[in-house]
Amino acid sequence: MAEESAQPEAQPAPEKSGGRGKLVIVLVVVLVLAGGAGAAWWFGLLPGRRAEAKQEVKEPEPKVGALLPLDPFIANLADEDGKRYLKATIQLEFFSSKVPEEFTARNAQVRDLLLTLFTSKQYVEIRTPQGKSVLRDEIINRVNRALNHDVVKAVYFTEFIVQ
Repeated sequence: MAEESAQPEAQPAPEKSGGRGKLVIVLVVVLVLAGGAGAAWWFGLLPGRRAEAKQEVKEPEPKVGALLPLDPFIANLADEDGKRYLKATIQLEFFSSKVPEEFTARNAQVRDLLLTLFTSKQYVEIRTPQGKSVLRDEIINRVNRALNHDVVKAVYFTEFIVQ
């Protein structure tokens, strides 16, 4: 036994578990905070994300141009028997908020172009919704060509009677 007391027992060196445990706790706290901040940004709880979200959602309001009702048109259709008549009242919508001055100066020319267009149509061409859509496009094209640039945005039929 004397020999045993002469040699000090080899005791293992104490582990630094306290330092390692603190490091793990700090890393977990940092990850939780980063995850919370990321979630707050994603759901728009931070000011920067709200501004982006508002810009994405905000759509430009459609611009409504000036509307000009024209006097009614009464025209013979180009059917073979010549017994069909068209009465159409239309409104023109312009790109600008005011009726262009050049349109009012050429009103008689525009009416003549439209009467010529109406008298060139047959009943079977304009009786369907597709036919009316084609007629609208032709009206827009003719008026814009007469004015030498695009001023008419849309054509609306407010009355369309074929007899």
